[in-house]
Amino acid sequence: MRFDLPQGSVRAGGEGERVVLVPTSALDELVLGVPPEAVEALGRALGSAIGRRAAARMDEKSASVEGFVAQLAGEAAITGIGALSVERWGRALVIVVEGSPLVGTLLAPLVAAAIEAATGRSVSATVLARDERAARVLVASESGVGRVRDWVASGVPWGDALTKLHGGGGA
Repeated sequence: MRFDLPQGSVRAGGEGERVVLVPTSALDELVLGVPPEAVEALGRALGSAIGRRAAARMDEKSASVEGFVAQLAGEAAITGIGALSVERWGRALVIVVEGSPLVGTLLAPLVAAAIEAATGRSVSATVLARDERAARVLVASESGVGRVRDWVASGVPWGDALTKLHGGGGA
């Protein structure tokens, strides 16, 4: 972030996109007061910006999954989203977001859009679990995410749902 106090502006990534710092309480109120489509659009806009900035610092051809996540984690930390890390469950990818001030409904579209913007590949995401410390977001194909959502909604614990997904043909 670059703060230009005389001009009253904040830019992400040096000379990058101009941003506005917003209190999370304002985001929470917004999210509670708008339709789910608007929450999805906001999450996707935030995530896309993070993904674009991360991609600008990566060599897409030689980046490992760990290097890729490190770039995303750096951008997420700079923007105040929280600390990102990755868990592998077979072929399923789970992004762990620790210490995020954002409500869960913003995290899934944010994570999906960040990955899409950084890789150019379409993905879907869903929040598997959220507590006061961390959220776990599954990143997979649309069908994989849909199956996991259905299993969790029917009472299958999320870890068992991921195991079932891996055993049933992958993410």
